[in-house]
Amino acid sequence: MKLCVTSGILSVREGGGAVPFQETLAFLKSAGFEEVDYGFSVPELLANDWQAAFARKLDQAESALVRIRYAHLPFDYPGQGKGYDWADFFTASCRAMELAAAANVDFAAIHPHTKAVQDYDAQREHAAALAFLAPYREHAQKVGLTLALENMRGQGRGASNPMRRYCTQVEDVIRLAEELDMGICWDTGHANISTQEQSASLIQIGHRLKMVHINDNWAQDDIHIAPFLGNIDWRDVAKGLQAVNFTGSLNLEVKCNKLPQAARPAYAAYMAASAKALIGFLEAAPQAQSD
Repeated sequence: MKLCVTSGILSVREGGGAVPFQETLAFLKSAGFEEVDYGFSVPELLANDWQAAFARKLDQAESALVRIRYAHLPFDYPGQGKGYDWADFFTASCRAMELAAAANVDFAAIHPHTKAVQDYDAQREHAAALAFLAPYREHAQKVGLTLALENMRGQGRGASNPMRRYCTQVEDVIRLAEELDMGICWDTGHANISTQEQSASLIQIGHRLKMVHINDNWAQDDIHIAPFLGNIDWRDVAKGLQAVNFTGSLNLEVKCNKLPQAARPAYAAYMAASAKALIGFLEAAPQAQSD
């Protein structure tokens, strides 16, 4: 099983300013990662050179011997001060799908655009998510790209306000994926916040599991820390992945951007080491079940 990590692992310098993609590739490669999950943003996709800019990144990845295995469609939704509207967002997302398909990525994650609400009605929320996703799924099919619907995070186990959000429960995600004929991307951090039992949920997802976002937290906030630094039961995650015969890459959705420069390489190396330990759990799972 290959080690993959999000392209956001290193994107901001300690003193501010963007890190060039070529530098990010060298950083993740030196830490022990072999592949990258490329996260698209709306601004880069609305730029005049959107095609040429991504082509340069593909060349840089090839030169660094790093495969762009997965992609993440934009989820920086329009809002005050963003400078783009929903029509722009859809254009950007379509461009991301076209680039991802041309780059032969395996799958691209997509969010269902759901929100936490007090007057929760599952059927209404399902209909809204279905209507939102349908045009994206149609374009993905047109360009030959398989989308993976991502489970969302809830409010956290310590939240006092009883608001609910659609697609935090595995049944919601499966229902949408089946109706839209999509795959599923399982985010372990989101699942932990939403009180999902990881192995049971993964087994329910079954063959629709196309990619994973591996990250840890304390079930309160989506902090995207490396495995074994929060309270997720990683042996249980491995049990679920083994049960569905998951053959994708172990894809970490983690970042070093808030750390001082001096601490970044060591933390990135720990991330890769934690991923290898999780692979060890996964490979040992059949033996553990037979004891």
